[in-house]
Order: sequence, then structure tokens, then C-alpha cells
Amino acid sequence: MGFRMKISGGPEEIVFDERSITKVDFQSVSSADSNARATDFGLAVKVWGKMLYKRGGGGNDPTLGLAQWSQVPSEKADCYRTAEVTVVSAGQIVRQFTLPDAFVMAYSEEENDESGVGTFYIHMKQKKDENAAARIEGGFGGE
Repeated sequence: MGFRMKISGGPEEIVFDERSITKVDFQSVSSADSNARATDFGLAVKVWGKMLYKRGGGGNDPTLGLAQWSQVPSEKADCYRTAEVTVVSAGQIVRQFTLPDAFVMAYSEEENDESGVGTFYIHMKQKKDENAAARIEGGFGGE
């Protein structure tokens, strides 16, 4: 099983392939004090991955794009972007989460000089008044 992630709607597209993403957690969360289906719920995707640096500084480092997005203030329109996370199993897309108005709740990077591999974590949420625009799809044919 592998994961892909694409963030669009900013100055440049941020793309991760199966080599980078190690874990994905999708959440649909209702209020904990509700006795019925609440109208006030949140959609979120949490993603963990490895930082794969390019030798000689060549190429694009998508984690740099995530770090920069996490710093965009709420007054700027591009703090909201389209986040698409795809789950691939045996060459088939089995699930795709699309948050068309996602914003960054939390972003972190951890570097380790012993292993030489850095890791990142991003927690994205869908803008609550746009929940209806979010999509969860599955059952795609083979690639």
C-alpha cells in the first residue's frame, strides 16, 4: 500500500509520491457532547512522511512547500488550498480524499543526524462552512 499527496491552489503545486508518505489518518469528527448527528463537524487529514532531499540542491523539495504553506496567514486567500490524498494498493487507487478548502492546523519537521532521514507531519482541516464540497471516493479501476 502506498500514498500520494497533492496540494494545489498556491504559488506552486506540492506533490508527494509513494516513496515519501508513510501514514495517513482521515477524520470526520462530531462534537463529543452531542446526542444526535451534529451539524457542526470537522473533516481532517493527518499525514506523516519522510523527507527525501535532492543531492546538490537540485529539484523540488515538497516539504519546503508544506513548511511555507503552514506560515501563510489567514488574511491571505492562498492559506486555503486543495489537498488531495490518494491511497494506492496493488496498483489500484482504493481511496481518495479531497479537501478543496484545506488549511494547515499543524506542521512539524524532525531531523535526525544519526539516521540521516528527516520526517514531517502535517495536519490539514477542511474549512468548516465548505464541508459539503469535500469528497471521499473509492472503487476506482486499475491504473
